[in-house]
Amino acid sequence: MENPNERPRVITRFYQSLDEETAATLTAEQKQAVEKAVLEISLSSRHRIDVRRSFPFLTRRYYFVFLFGRDLRRYPRHESALWRVAITLLLALAILICLSSVFIALYLIKSALGIDIFPNFHLGLWDWLMQHHR
Repeated sequence: MENPNERPRVITRFYQSLDEETAATLTAEQKQAVEKAVLEISLSSRHRIDVRRSFPFLTRRYYFVFLFGRDLRRYPRHESALWRVAITLLLALAILICLSSVFIALYLIKSALGIDIFPNFHLGLWDWLMQHHR
C-alpha cells in the first residue's frame, strides 16, 4: 500500500486527519498495523451492496446509506434471542409483502390483457378494481 492512489479511501482519510509529525514517526510495521486495524474497524470496502447517495431537499442536503453484506467483524455484537426473532419475523414479513405485491401486479397485468389461465376461476380482484375505479 505504498502508492496513495491504491489505498482505500478510509486509509487516506486517516492519514489526512493524523498529525504530520506523528505520521512521520511511525515505522513501516506500525503503519501496516494501523492500516490493518483501520480497515478491520471500517469494513467500508467489503460490502456486496454499498449505496451512498446525497440529495437536496428544500434548503438542505440529506444523505442515505444502504449497506448489505456478511458481518466480518472479529468480535460480533451480542444480541438477545428476542431481537433475532423480531428481526427474522420483520424480514420474513417484508419479503412476504414484496412477493405478494409482485404477484398481485402480475395478476392485474394478466387480467388487463384478458389472459385466462384457469377457465371459470377468478379471484375477482380485477372486477373489484374496475368497480371502484369509476
